[in-house]
Amino acid sequence: MSTSTEHVMHHDAPEVVGRRERLGVRLIILADGAFVFSMIFSYFYLRNLNVNNGWLPADGHTFTVSSGWLLALPFIIAAITHNLGQKRRESMGILSIISFVVLAIGLVMQWNQLSHMPFMLAEEGGFEGAYASMAFFLGGANLLHYVLGTFVALGIAIRTKRGSSTGIHETWRLRTAGSWFTWLAISAVACAITTSFAAV
Repeated sequence: MSTSTEHVMHHDAPEVVGRRERLGVRLIILADGAFVFSMIFSYFYLRNLNVNNGWLPADGHTFTVSSGWLLALPFIIAAITHNLGQKRRESMGILSIISFVVLAIGLVMQWNQLSHMPFMLAEEGGFEGAYASMAFFLGGANLLHYVLGTFVALGIAIRTKRGSSTGIHETWRLRTAGSWFTWLAISAVACAITTSFAAV
């Protein structure tokens, strides 16, 4: 009795693999975009609703306008350095490390902001108003983006240092990661613009 243990490997063309990967990332971006823009809609809805001064109490605290932009800056730098690395592949090694380090710094900054929010009510354990809860919610989304972006940037940095980021498959993957980094920057800028409108 003999059985064949021969396996036939089927490899798709690099263009097909690239299309699949880009489609998957675009669908993730679409879903994440719906989530981010629903939070932005909620922010402005609650700000304009402002029932019984529930948006921002008279003695309430807010973040400075610059804090939102400061937290968007690492995303912007990471998107620029990654896209620059795509154009100058010989510099991708150092640029991918810069993207990773910048996003890791942004992750620490966002965690620090969420850990030291000025509008937590110590006695009741809640927030001062709707602004505070929405700022926390947007900060949490930003933190998630930092975690995911840092993970992707670390993967690219490791693959580039190992020399495995050559060939057509890696070109597609770097382009796909470029769309993700660009989306993270757009999302961070949208959140920074949103949180610039705090007062009623």
